[in-house]
Amino acid sequence: MLAEIYNKISQTGSNLSDRLEDKLTGDFFGTIRYLPFELGLKHVFSTAQFNQKQVSENWLKFIEKEKGHATQIEFWHREEEGEIDVLLINDEAVIGIEVKYLSGLSSEDQDDGIELDYTESINQLARYSRMIEKQSKDRDSYLLFLAPYEMMNTVRKNILNRSIISPSIELGFMCWQDIHESLINLDVDQIETGQQLILNDLQALLSKKGFTCFKGFNSNIFNQPIMRSAYSFKHEDSISNNIWIWPTKTIKEEQVYEYNTTD
Repeated sequence: MLAEIYNKISQTGSNLSDRLEDKLTGDFFGTIRYLPFELGLKHVFSTAQFNQKQVSENWLKFIEKEKGHATQIEFWHREEEGEIDVLLINDEAVIGIEVKYLSGLSSEDQDDGIELDYTESINQLARYSRMIEKQSKDRDSYLLFLAPYEMMNTVRKNILNRSIISPSIELGFMCWQDIHESLINLDVDQIETGQQLILNDLQALLSKKGFTCFKGFNSNIFNQPIMRSAYSFKHEDSISNNIWIWPTKTIKEEQVYEYNTTD
């Protein structure tokens, strides 16, 4: 809804395929803002990872004491340095969130062997750190990069050994998979029905986007008998039902293992 309100998606929806990132931003953060901080954003922000232990401790203290709806949330805040997806401001802190879904960073420095500092870099996160620095006004300031795990991890490795983030800004990383896991682990039995519905919808949205975490194999797989017979596989069944037929008869020891298919 917010992506349409802010004209990120055209009235006809013709550019929707190019705006899936904006739609996810609006759908997720536009929905979670209806919850008190302690029921929604606290559990999202608890997944943030920082490079320094002291910064992580300060961050956890900050999100632990935030309550209600005191934090102002602004979407697609634009300045000379660019447009950041989400900007949160209250009396104690300024938090910028750059959200990624399918696309990577929009700008990066040339790899010509020359290391730029934070005042010169055109890296998207470097530019946004300068933007947040202007907004800080002596408040604690954070820049969070949120993306699917693989993209988040790649960007994190690429940027942590560079001096392109404003020194007054703490850079943190979040991934959608951790956020999904945090939300599904919430105990919602004691909260209002409307708030339960919001959290259920957010969980379902991230699940639909494919941000579920792999939790290992079902324990039953380790209880299957080990047999020397071949798997019997019917090609026509696999198309519709993915059916594997386990053999009931063994084969001779000298017989070669087979992978049987029918045309």
